[in-house]
Amino acid sequence: MSPVRPRAAMAGVAAMALANVILGASSLYWRALSHVSPTTLLGYRILVSLITLGIVLALLKRMRPVVDAASDSRLLLLHLMAAILVCANWLTFIWGSVHGHVLETGLGYLIAPAVTIVLGAGVMRERLDSVRVVALVLCLSGIILLIARSHELESWVYLTIGTTWGIYSFLKKLTTADPFTGLTLETAILAVGVGVTVLASTYSLAPGPDADTSDFVLLALCGVVSVTPLWLISFGAKKITLSTAGFLQYVLPTTQLVVALVFYGQQPSGNTLVSYAMVWLSLILILVYPVLRARRPGSAPTEPPALAEDRRSGL
Repeated sequence: MSPVRPRAAMAGVAAMALANVILGASSLYWRALSHVSPTTLLGYRILVSLITLGIVLALLKRMRPVVDAASDSRLLLLHLMAAILVCANWLTFIWGSVHGHVLETGLGYLIAPAVTIVLGAGVMRERLDSVRVVALVLCLSGIILLIARSHELESWVYLTIGTTWGIYSFLKKLTTADPFTGLTLETAILAVGVGVTVLASTYSLAPGPDADTSDFVLLALCGVVSVTPLWLISFGAKKITLSTAGFLQYVLPTTQLVVALVFYGQQPSGNTLVSYAMVWLSLILILVYPVLRARRPGSAPTEPPALAEDRRSGL
């Protein structure tokens, strides 16, 4: 990556940090709608996000790439698989936010890069150096401790978040579509699924008898909650180095940790804190080692694994 000007770099850091804060704090948005079914909230998120993305792309005159991507059978299949994963990820995140399991959702996003690295090594035959192997073993050890001893947590939440986002990030590394085009195509696919489900089953988008005007206003903001962080990440990624973008991904799980402790009153056990720290340390190793290696004389700059798409994607 070419050198960036200090002022532009500061703007990029601010945009990326704000995007991750919004993503991390969005649990509070979903909690405000906790009397609405998570599956109904998911339907609104998909439909309103598609409308919002459509408006943005129309204003930017960038609809053509979406049409081109949809006409490419390989890209369409790739984004169909990505859509299924992001649907499961969104639903789990909303469920965790509504039911007070935000420690778990934040932990899931710490686990995700390890999942992407494992897929890269197993599917793409990417070489794993000894430091990354240690990081993966440390992360796995932390997860095993969480499952075995942290019974105050819903393990399926962080496992689902971590797995779906890790695989999603891996698939997104294979696409040639830009972030807005990819997300629009995926959201359109999910919107078709919502429509078919409404017509073919008892699934309903009715928010329930207790819904009032404020609820409909909040539901109308689903698209803003989803699209704004994506725009900020896309803006910031062009102005900062890859290593800086990688470190900024700590902001999301850190925000989630603060939200869980301060606003939800979750009380992690000692084992949870230790395991959380192990997973956190594994991500530090994954991030720091490529940066240090790139600074050695004669070394070519390398991008930390699993970050190229994480820094471009939104929840």
